[in-house]
Amino acid sequence: MSRRGVQLTIAGGVVVMAALVVASTGRPVPLLVRPSAALPTIPPGPPASTSRATQTVPSLTVTPTGAPFEPSPILVALVQILIVGAALVLLLALVRLLVAVVRKPHLTVHEEPTFTVPLVPAELLEAARERLRDLESGEPRNAIVAAWLDLEGSAAATGLPRLPAETSTEYTERVITVWAVDRECLADLAALYREARFSVHALGEEHRTRAIGDLRVLIADLERVADEQAGADMAAHAHARGAQSAGPDAGVVRRPDPRSP
Repeated sequence: MSRRGVQLTIAGGVVVMAALVVASTGRPVPLLVRPSAALPTIPPGPPASTSRATQTVPSLTVTPTGAPFEPSPILVALVQILIVGAALVLLLALVRLLVAVVRKPHLTVHEEPTFTVPLVPAELLEAARERLRDLESGEPRNAIVAAWLDLEGSAAATGLPRLPAETSTEYTERVITVWAVDRECLADLAALYREARFSVHALGEEHRTRAIGDLRVLIADLERVADEQAGADMAAHAHARGAQSAGPDAGVVRRPDPRSP
């Protein structure tokens, strides 16, 4: 899952949990209301007398019988327990998802049998060496960002396409991990790049030291892989030339003719 997808999932989960908590703490709304009894009809009294004598009118007390339906307290408690339990389960799932994203192993891809590991591009090694020199001076933030961006620009020279859901950083990590390199150093350098690119706090010499160490290890690994690929290519060419010079009968064991003296 991409970083944006994880952020949207977590945000949606927080909204759902907030809604569940509000629903669990709110007052229950009566769903069933008994029909109220009709009020008694007061018969018309005698016409008002014009005399000054005060007539006493008996008062009527009306007792409402249509009280709203109140659910059982036990039922309300059970519903609230279920809502809180669902919120806890959702929270646990979000925490596990976040931990899996943070601690996930870095990309182990292209293990299909038909995949051919590309050659290490010369421009990738050259850009890494130049940026290693630049990392030793200047402002740490700018040097770290420039070093990673050069790796991103050179990764496309392998010819591996970028997947639709990949960010440029994820694409660079995937491409470089097709070779036998130190993935911990690659992950740390990518984390330093994200921190330098998207954070607002100052980066110090400890960040520069980490980036220089990571890049040195990656350069050494890529140089080793490039040498192994060059050696394997030379051996393949030498074998092909030897097979051509030997002719079509090379490696064929001829039996002696029994008729020859």
